[in-house]
Order: sequence, then structure tokens, then C-alpha cells
Amino acid sequence: MKKFILLTAIAAMMLSPFALRSARAADGETVSLPIVMYHHISLRPETWNDYVISRDEFAADLSWLRSHGYTPVSVAQLLAWEQGEFEMPDKPCMITFDDGFLSTMTYAEPLLAEYGFCGACAVIGSVCEKFSALDEHEPEYDNLSWEDAAAMAERGTVEVICHTWDMHAMSPRLGCRKLRGEDETAYRYRFSDDLGRFLRAAKARGVPLTPAIAYPYGAYSRETTQALRDFGVFSAAFTCEEKINRLTGAAGELYALGRYNRPHGISSEEFFSKWEENS
Repeated sequence: MKKFILLTAIAAMMLSPFALRSARAADGETVSLPIVMYHHISLRPETWNDYVISRDEFAADLSWLRSHGYTPVSVAQLLAWEQGEFEMPDKPCMITFDDGFLSTMTYAEPLLAEYGFCGACAVIGSVCEKFSALDEHEPEYDNLSWEDAAAMAERGTVEVICHTWDMHAMSPRLGCRKLRGEDETAYRYRFSDDLGRFLRAAKARGVPLTPAIAYPYGAYSRETTQALRDFGVFSAAFTCEEKINRLTGAAGELYALGRYNRPHGISSEEFFSKWEENS
């Protein structure tokens, strides 16, 4: 228990003041917030699939968003809106990147900056640690190092959020999900220990974090949400459920934010039609 309290205190000091506030937005305000989820961007056609797209496709998506009146908002702005401290644009959306690929910094960040847009990148702590030990980085194959993540977050176009320290696995545990039959106390300790390790490493490497997490594979359970809220640091959580988020400021609604995965091989018009149809 002392270790848990210490981790929470350390995390609270390193994150923004949004971290420990209660979640309330202006009375009567409802916002529809669609969120797109990208993974890797590659220049090599042989790699393109449901989770790897081309740079041209990404650029086309940004052009489509602008031409259809969407304004990307940051996670920090979403949390400020929740506190009644930020006014959402008429058609807000959010751009996220999972897994912390180096291509987010190399290919996506310059295009976002060109359009005046923003995004959020979820990095895996243990993977950042691994790539921090390498002398050279290749955007077609590698992930972000801690140094890369810190530099990107400092520039401000792309925020850095948590994708756990080392829970990005499908076996024996699927992401952050509680195992069947697992003791809840043991599960909560395992989950909070992972989050604490991520936060300590990011702090040691000087990475400014926005207090949000993207669940690996979108996998979580009822116990996960409660454990995350009790941890007292993270103010929002992203899933992989494809839905438009209808936000009213109700307590806890930012802990299950839905996102649409962007695959290769379809036009921006076809992909974003899901938003238009459900908005």
C-alpha cells in the first residue's frame, strides 16, 4: 500500500493539474466527439494493411477533415472542456496514434503541424526503453525512444500518453483485462505496478505526459476502469470500440472513449463516412 501511495504521489507531481480533478463539464452541454486511431505509417506498399497506412492516405485524411469543417482537439483540451475551461469548436474530433511508432514523429507530426492540427501518441514504456538503447532509428521499422517522445511532446503538436509499461500482449493476459479467476487485489496491484513503472520511467527521461491511457488492443474490464480511477492519475482512457463519443460531462464518461481504426485501402471519404452517418 505504501508503494502504491508513493507511485501516485510521484505521478501527480509530474503530470498536468488536470490529473486529480473531478470530471464535470458545463451544465447542459453535450458534445459529439469522433476519434480516429492510427498505428504505423509506412512508405513501403508491401507493409500496408488494417494497421499500417501510407503517408499519402494520412495526408488525404487531414485534407478531408479540414474541408469538412472538423477541428482536431488535444487530450488536454478535452480535459479542460470537462472542467468548463475550454470551449469546443463546432465540429471537434481527435487524432490518436497507438504503439508509439517512430513514423508518428517522422511522417505524421510534420503533416499535422502543416495543417495546424494536433494529435496524441500512446507509447509503450518497455518498448521506448528498448529503442532508447539503439544508436540509430529507422522510421519504417522502429519505435520511439524516450528521447524522441520527450522531444515530440515538448514541441506540442503531438501529446504523449500511456499505453502501459508492458501490458501490450495477447497472452496470458489480453492487454489490461483481468484474468478469469484472478484475485481482484492481485490484479489491481499488477495493474497499478505497471502504471507506476511507466510513470517513473517517463519522469526519469523527462517526458511531459498528458494524463490519459490507451488500453492495448482496447482490452479492459470493469475492474480495470475502477482500478484506473482509484489510481488517481489518469483522467481519460481510450478503447477500440468504434463509436461517436456523446459527452455530457457525466462522471466517468472519459474512461471509455471510443475510436475508429483507420485501415489502408479505402478513401478518406469512405472511412470518415462512418462519422458523418453517426454524428
